[in-house]
Amino acid sequence: MTEQQIDWLKVARSVLLSREMDRLEVEQLTPQGKIKYQFSASGHELAQVLMAQALNHPHDAATVYYRSQPFMLACGLIAAQALAGGMARSGSTSQGRDAGVMFNLPRRAGLTVLHSSGDVGAQYTPAAGWAQAITYHREVLKQAEWEGAVAVAMGGEGSTAANGFWAALNIVTTMRLPMIFSIENNNYGL
Repeated sequence: MTEQQIDWLKVARSVLLSREMDRLEVEQLTPQGKIKYQFSASGHELAQVLMAQALNHPHDAATVYYRSQPFMLACGLIAAQALAGGMARSGSTSQGRDAGVMFNLPRRAGLTVLHSSGDVGAQYTPAAGWAQAITYHREVLKQAEWEGAVAVAMGGEGSTAANGFWAALNIVTTMRLPMIFSIENNNYGL
């Protein structure tokens, strides 16, 4: 992460777009059977979009979970791609081969988003691996361009009961790796 100014217009656009997409999915697409899984990010948009904007180092990376649509939109996912994913259609990042809530995104305008899984808590260990890679590039290979890079894992409060969370926390704290755990309390605790 490097210091930068917040682009409030981009923040507002991403937040409002995500909220409107949630509304469309909840009120129309899910009842019509066009979307099988809908996990609302309502109320978490601003924190996610600001996190996406803050992660601007060329070697920053993140892992997300099924409520990370606002984060993904702020990282460059196009609304049509997100909707196509939920409807299992081509045009999504997986070409319709997932449940629509498992995101990944090669570096575009923002950071790299590593492949995600639908399993609760599975996002933490890949982020810990990225954090370890940052440290390896910086300390062993002496590549200065990795200085200041960070890994981020996003999840809900229920995922903190998963073994992946505790394994990653153990590795990151023991090895003092550059990783942020972003935990959202969405009151579901899946």
